[in-house]
Amino acid sequence: MGVLGKITEEYFGNTVREEDMVLEYRLDEEFTPRDLTREEKAFLNALAGYIMFLDKSLFFQIKDLQRHTKLLLSRNDGRITHSEFPNRDKLEKEIAELSKMLDDLRKEQGQEHLPEENWNLLKIWERQREKLKDALDNPASMVPTPSLGAYFNRGKESLVVLFVDAIEEEAKKDPYNTMLLMGQVLLHEYFHSFHFHVGVGVRDPMKCVEEPMAEYGSLVLLDRVASSGLPIAKDAEQALKYALGFVKSKQQCTGLTAAYGFGAYLYEKHKEDSSSLISQYANVSRMMDNCCKEALEYKYLLYPTYPPYPWAENAAYKTLEEFLKLVVVREPNCTRFVRKVFEFLRDNELLDCLEPFIRDPREVKTRKLFSLSKDGCFCLRGILYVDSNPPSILSHGPFVIGGESYYLKFIEWDDKSKTPRHPRRIDEFAKMIACVYHGRFDIRETGDEYIMSHNIN
Repeated sequence: MGVLGKITEEYFGNTVREEDMVLEYRLDEEFTPRDLTREEKAFLNALAGYIMFLDKSLFFQIKDLQRHTKLLLSRNDGRITHSEFPNRDKLEKEIAELSKMLDDLRKEQGQEHLPEENWNLLKIWERQREKLKDALDNPASMVPTPSLGAYFNRGKESLVVLFVDAIEEEAKKDPYNTMLLMGQVLLHEYFHSFHFHVGVGVRDPMKCVEEPMAEYGSLVLLDRVASSGLPIAKDAEQALKYALGFVKSKQQCTGLTAAYGFGAYLYEKHKEDSSSLISQYANVSRMMDNCCKEALEYKYLLYPTYPPYPWAENAAYKTLEEFLKLVVVREPNCTRFVRKVFEFLRDNELLDCLEPFIRDPREVKTRKLFSLSKDGCFCLRGILYVDSNPPSILSHGPFVIGGESYYLKFIEWDDKSKTPRHPRRIDEFAKMIACVYHGRFDIRETGDEYIMSHNIN
């Protein structure tokens, strides 16, 4: 019966043979924790071996990530902590940053009638600023709390650490809940590794986006394992319930942890989009502009307190969608924006696609030259010099299209007099780009600048 009992334990996923262990880990020699129980080994090992397939041939698997990101079990003892707010200097900068956003929004409201959402946005940001000021005046808010896990980005020698004692403490020393929470923390930290090693670029990820995306990824993977039919499916289902409650509870926090709670919203409202959303974020996470308008709007919807209204959660998601698109051209001046678009297309060998739009202006009526949406015509010859030696001050180039060299004329693109019969050049230019490149690029005007984004999907 002893042998039969052992086989039964292995069959139901309650234990794992050493030769079947795919999860590699070691114990911290200096801050040595207890070793994993046999149930914890089996559960974490099964999670480490699970492959979650994503878009663009991407997949998430801890076993694969361990090629460059090792796992260490350690004891925290309060050594590794995280703070809800940055240091005083950075906090003052955030207050000034948010104050400027409020001033800009008030100026817009003074100029014209804005949707009700913008008035509500004003109230939310005013509340967020007051919370930041409270934190500045209250030293107790700066007291750090022990971390359950950590990811140390060291390139090919990265490290994930699980603090066994802190996880046990959070789970109130309940052995089963400790195992469930340990699984979610393991997944969360390895999603940080996934985001870093899949993407390209040098910037640090924006915490208010990075952390909820790591929570989201962990919840999605637990959901998939729970419906997989694997021996640990039932444990994964319980881990999902436990983790979802744990992440949602963070929505009640004040500080950076509040933003973590957005991971629960993403799971509950956008689980079906997980394959594209996770891979999109992984590809662009290290290239995000943390100080662009969209990033700041997103940040101060989730930080330092979680948005109190469903419309605000939806607004945060829409903003997230926008800056998950890779910004390739950003320019406040309309004329320079068009020039930079041409330069981007040239540098990426995409100019030849514009050849059908180069024609003799005499072939079409003048009023139809820039009316792509209405008449299917956008004549680039109206904005390009054919002469191989145009005035250098009045042109930019050369731009080789279909084997011929052209120079972009210096003309004003931001024509304010928009009418149904005379659309703005920049609006028609944006439609031309969308038409020629089949929606691959999106051009939008924010009021402060013109932005061309590349949608990696």
